[in-house]
Amino acid sequence: MKKLHCCLGAVLVALCCVVWTQVFAADTDSRRYTLPDHGSLQLKVPAFWKEQIEQDPNRLFSTIVFTAKSGAPFGVVLMPIWPTEKGAPNPDREALQRLMQRAAGGIESQAMEKTIEVLEFEGAAGVGYYFSVTDHAPKPGEYKYMTQGILPVGVLMLPFTVYTNDGQQDIVTEALTMLKSAIHSNEK
Repeated sequence: MKKLHCCLGAVLVALCCVVWTQVFAADTDSRRYTLPDHGSLQLKVPAFWKEQIEQDPNRLFSTIVFTAKSGAPFGVVLMPIWPTEKGAPNPDREALQRLMQRAAGGIESQAMEKTIEVLEFEGAAGVGYYFSVTDHAPKPGEYKYMTQGILPVGVLMLPFTVYTNDGQQDIVTEALTMLKSAIHSNEK
């Protein structure tokens, strides 16, 4: 009886691992976004997010806006930007950090936070920076929280903004995880 109990336990553990792996794998979709004349951007996007893509008429950038398929609204906006001159280098880490510090300083008067901390995070293709703030007086229909940052991805720069409300910290975490997965390819 003890042997049977151990075997059943091992089978249950193995079954749970298989089910968990399948559930976890289904949580994201690998999606590819074509960038005009600049290859594509690949992201592992949460499966419950939908997107809308807009192209700049001058072909200088694309905008990808993620929202909820259902449930509480949120917004994740990515704007892949490519160099206007072929072979132009991306800004270095210090320049990106200063850029985000200036952006944070520019919205301090609207934020509840007395000090806005710029945080570093590492993606598959480089190191980026971001900050999060709380709007001290959001108007009806506006979001209470904003996370904004930038991440280099190959020759692209990937500025992003995440808009959320109370109880949606997981959206920020999922957005940062998605950004960490970003890969640029010269192929469409």
